[in-house]
Amino acid sequence: MRRLLVSSACVLTMLACDAVSATRDGRVSGSIRLCGGPAPGRCVARDGTVSVLDRHDRVVATETTAHARFSFTLPAGSYTLVASTAGVRAQRPIRIRAERTLRADVVIGGLS
Repeated sequence: MRRLLVSSACVLTMLACDAVSATRDGRVSGSIRLCGGPAPGRCVARDGTVSVLDRHDRVVATETTAHARFSFTLPAGSYTLVASTAGVRAQRPIRIRAERTLRADVVIGGLS
């Protein structure tokens, strides 16, 4: 009986830890926009690839966009979004906050 209680306590502790770590995650979503051309210029949504780099410039997630949109769930912290499309790329820093969603479009110059 004691072994069953100890095992149950361990399982509950693991579940609680998973729940706590999940609440520390946040989300970033946005789109890739390719901008430029003669004044006043224009922007178009463009499919491509978006990667998330941690503060040590290691890739922690990558996604190929559908309809130029991307979305990642990440632990709270500082990251860099790197987007590439049509042979050009851009990046922008982001800060993920626990239990929040950040809207972060990546704008790439280069549209002719």
